[in-house]
Amino acid sequence: MLLTTLWLCASASQSTAQTYTITDLGTLPGNSVSKASALNNAGESAGVSETPTAAIATMFSGGKATSISTLGSSVSLANAINSSGEIAGWNSFDSSATFDPQAFIYRNGSMQNINSPLLFPSGTEASGINNSGEVVGTGYLTSSNFHAFLYSGGKMTDLGPPGAFQASAIAVNNSGQIIGGYYLTSGATGEFLITGGKMTTLPVPAGASGVSAFAINDNGEIAGQLFLSSGAPSHAAQLANGVWTDLGAFTGAVASRATSINLSGKVVGTAFFPQTSYHPPKPGKHVPFIATASGLVNLNTLILSGSGFTLTDAVGINDSGQILCDATNASGNEHAVLLSLK
Repeated sequence: MLLTTLWLCASASQSTAQTYTITDLGTLPGNSVSKASALNNAGESAGVSETPTAAIATMFSGGKATSISTLGSSVSLANAINSSGEIAGWNSFDSSATFDPQAFIYRNGSMQNINSPLLFPSGTEASGINNSGEVVGTGYLTSSNFHAFLYSGGKMTDLGPPGAFQASAIAVNNSGQIIGGYYLTSGATGEFLITGGKMTTLPVPAGASGVSAFAINDNGEIAGQLFLSSGAPSHAAQLANGVWTDLGAFTGAVASRATSINLSGKVVGTAFFPQTSYHPPKPGKHVPFIATASGLVNLNTLILSGSGFTLTDAVGINDSGQILCDATNASGNEHAVLLSLK
């Protein structure tokens, strides 16, 4: 398998970057922080609104932030949303004396706990949902030993893979294809793709020592990350038809990753820069990008100057080209925002 150079195999649709308007998705009443997790084609988003001590699963829709935490949890995280506005995530309860996250589906105004204590006695975390309501995530046998799971038709299934000490399913598309990663008891590691119930390991191209997968579209194209054999900072990447395309990186970044891909193959992601101070600790900046034929473009250069926001992380892109981001506002608080093409 050969690693293609930047955009050698990229589609013509990923050409000139366009400019965007920005919409503040806000917070729940009384909160000052919100964070984005997922975006659907209707422009609805899932994420959290935060108090000083806890995160609250939140839906952002129609200009309103709505708490979807209906099960009385101490902390709740909304991680994925489908076209019907169904949301998957997980809850944590202070009443539990041990590590015990519990996966949920939110639909029709309430949460359904889909935790399976018989299969996964130490809890479950949901990370993806498709339009059929199939949910994927991580099921804990113990706090350190976990497997990927699929919840479908009211049934939880342990996906393994065989010999896995640690494995997680990250996302599922509308064809039921699932991506994730594993660490086997043998010490072997890899990223997997499940198609038609068959699990295969994603290829690692020449010039790379490993790969990560973060999102999959309905064509089976994957957005992810390449770890270079040279030890250079990781690059954002796209996998299509069994071939990885290196989407590049930003100069000075310690890592770049592609986090979302839409049906036309447009990719967004985030570049991470080194910590600038240790005493006191001061983390490095995050730069969100869209991949174009000319390379990775900083999304901050594509919004109106003076918007009052600095974009930090690109979380999702839908088929209309809307982009979900985290941003810092003029008060220094983190808010989820939605970018729409002008």
